Amino acid sequence: MDEPPAASNGKATATLRNTNNADLASKPARSRHNLLICLSAICLFLGGLLTPAWSADAVFAPLRGYLISQGFSADEVDKYLNDPGLKFEGKVLAKALSTPESALNYSQFLTPASVARAKKFRQAHRAELEQAARRTGVPPSLVVAILSVETQLGAYTGDFKVFNVLASQAVLDTEDGRKRLANNWPRRGGKLDTPRQNQRLARRAAWARGELAALLRLAQARGLSPFSLKGSSSGAMGMCQFVPTSLEAYGMDGDQDGRVDLAGVHDAILSIGNYLQKNGWRPGLSRDQQINVILKYNNSLPYARTVLDLGQRLQ
Repeated sequence: MDEPPAASNGKATATLRNTNNADLASKPARSRHNLLICLSAICLFLGGLLTPAWSADAVFAPLRGYLISQGFSADEVDKYLNDPGLKFEGKVLAKALSTPESALNYSQFLTPASVARAKKFRQAHRAELEQAARRTGVPPSLVVAILSVETQLGAYTGDFKVFNVLASQAVLDTEDGRKRLANNWPRRGGKLDTPRQNQRLARRAAWARGELAALLRLAQARGLSPFSLKGSSSGAMGMCQFVPTSLEAYGMDGDQDGRVDLAGVHDAILSIGNYLQKNGWRPGLSRDQQINVILKYNNSLPYARTVLDLGQRLQ
């Protein structure tokens, strides 16, 4: 009969047995780990093929620091500036900035057909117009005239993303922004790279940055995406074409529904009256004085004269 193995041999055998079992158990684990790594790599590769890559357009990078300085968090600003809906509106701005005042057809608002439409509008909204006149002292005929010239009584309020057109204007004082604009500048627009044009673009950019910040405040207050707000190629909104800072300062809730909506007739009418009153309108002004007030609404002499002429025909 053989002798039983020594105790030490028994421990050695047990240790060897346990080691072999651990190796056997670790092989499937390592295989699963390697498989997961391979699957992750494949998913990343396919994701790159199926999902279009997006990175912020560098032309808007200078806006980050400015918007943060205006009280917006870095996360908010990065979300806006990395949004795939954001694009530089080079063609839109080139057309708007290269069109001279003399090319605008203000006479169209004084045709018999235009005057007739304005009179019909005035009659249809007589109650709102008279209420606004009592509160602001601005005659209904003048308010209707402005609505006619601005948006043809609300028919054409603009379909551009206001965030995009303001952000694009806000970088026109940068080298990249001017270069993007130059790529779309028409030949008939004259020379773009001149000291005078550069000063003009610098003023425009400074103005647009303030408007962009105001737009974000308005969007946040209403719980809206800033990219959902539409307007003109300059960034004006609603029937009365207020830019964001004007909406903040002069927008009025005419129908008392708890919000200012310049797409609504009542709010637009009262907001125009409030704007003109706050900028110096009062009964008894001379024509020249009236023009000076209207120029604060739109700094264009042909515009101001057309508004007054149409207003006289609506009295």
